[in-house]
Amino acid sequence: MNRLVRIAVTLFASASILIFLVLQRLERAKSMNEIAAAAEQRMALIGIGITGFMLLAGLSLIITALIRARKKSSTDG
Repeated sequence: MNRLVRIAVTLFASASILIFLVLQRLERAKSMNEIAAAAEQRMALIGIGITGFMLLAGLSLIITALIRARKKSSTDG
C-alpha cells in the first residue's frame, strides 16, 4: 500500500475515534451546570474542528496519491 494512503487511513481512524470522544464530552455536558457545560461544548467544538482538519488532510493525501499513481502509469507506457 502506498505510504500516503497508509497515512490517510491512519488519519481517518484517528478522526473516527475523536468523534466518539467528542460525543462523550457532549453527553457529559448535559448533566453539568451552565458554566461547566459551556466549557465542555467549547472543547467539543475544538474537537470537531480538529476532526474536520484530519479528514481534510486525509482526503488530500488520497487525492495526491491518486495523481502520483496516474502520472507514474502514464510515463511508464
